[in-house]
Amino acid sequence: MKVSEPALYIHIPFCISKCHYCDFFSLGGNSAVSDAYVEALCAEIRERAEAAGVEKWTSVYVGGGTPSLLSCEQLGKISDTVKKSAFLDASCEFTIELNPDDITKELLQALENCGINRISVGIQSFCDKALNFSRRRADSLKNENALKLIKQFWKKRFSVDLICGLPFESQESFLSGLEKAISYNPDHISMYSLTFEEETPFGKLLNQNKLDYDFEFSDSLWLIGRDFLESKGYLQYEVSNFSKPGFESLHNLCYWNHKSYIGAGSGATGTLYFSDGSAFRYTNKTDIAEYIKGPLNCSLDEKIDTKTSVIEFFMMGLRKISGVSEGAFKLSFGKKASFSESVKELALKWQKKNLCQVNYGGDGEKGDFSFTLGKSGIIYLNRFIVELLSLLEGE
Repeated sequence: MKVSEPALYIHIPFCISKCHYCDFFSLGGNSAVSDAYVEALCAEIRERAEAAGVEKWTSVYVGGGTPSLLSCEQLGKISDTVKKSAFLDASCEFTIELNPDDITKELLQALENCGINRISVGIQSFCDKALNFSRRRADSLKNENALKLIKQFWKKRFSVDLICGLPFESQESFLSGLEKAISYNPDHISMYSLTFEEETPFGKLLNQNKLDYDFEFSDSLWLIGRDFLESKGYLQYEVSNFSKPGFESLHNLCYWNHKSYIGAGSGATGTLYFSDGSAFRYTNKTDIAEYIKGPLNCSLDEKIDTKTSVIEFFMMGLRKISGVSEGAFKLSFGKKASFSESVKELALKWQKKNLCQVNYGGDGEKGDFSFTLGKSGIIYLNRFIVELLSLLEGE
């Protein structure tokens, strides 16, 4: 199928060591990325761009894993491939994730030379006990040294990732860490709640009753952190994301706004939407040796029907503080598409509980219906989605 202006996600599934909470596909025990993997990755970018008729990238994001294990030469090769495969405006958001202890003056200069204009730094915490227990490579000193280098040598956009509720993190240490991160003036902060996935070391410890964890404290700490960030000018625009006005992550908004994206790399996923909202989705296998032999011959492909796509539209769109609108729904599913009466009734029901805000654009109740859970309701997002799913699956 043809998609002229998708986003591009590039996956680098290699780490020196895996963090105990991480369930993303990556392989530990790697201090570098093989040239053979980079060659296969670049081949996939070229071939998928050509097959989809891509004319322009709307955003590019290099994630992992640990993309900062790439050499300067490999970064240049990937960047050149992206630019040659489709038009990339100099102002287009081009992000790469960095591990704090990989950051050097030379690396930051190489990133700028490649046209990368946004970095996302995985600080996670400034509490050494929490960092050590989570098996983070960088301690609090390395985290701060990385931020000092960024402040001195990086003049473009940068985001900081933090995890709320790591074991051994106290309210005092967490708020102190937030204050320290803000002092380096990032334009964007992602503050995630710690989640326990079954196959991670943390998940196994919890299931074996070997980890005493206070979920209520973690939830309350997140709310305190949210209020703190907003008091410092970082506005919440999605469940876990905060930014200064105008510095939202355009790439992540692509996912939340139900837009097409191409994924490249072992374990990466891509989704390309048709005019009726249905989609073609592929997920590359996690066998890296197989991927290197034939990057386009090792994906699992599926057709996402319109009904499933509608469910995803709400599940992703309601993560945003701005919520969802019928106008955006029509852009995804066609001019004749509209929210069902049952969806509107559910939003109005939640509005009566002061957990949802409904708006009518244009001509009163005949106008563009939109709704958002807002800051008060978004903490109950999962509960709302359960109610919504029961309605959508019955239609």
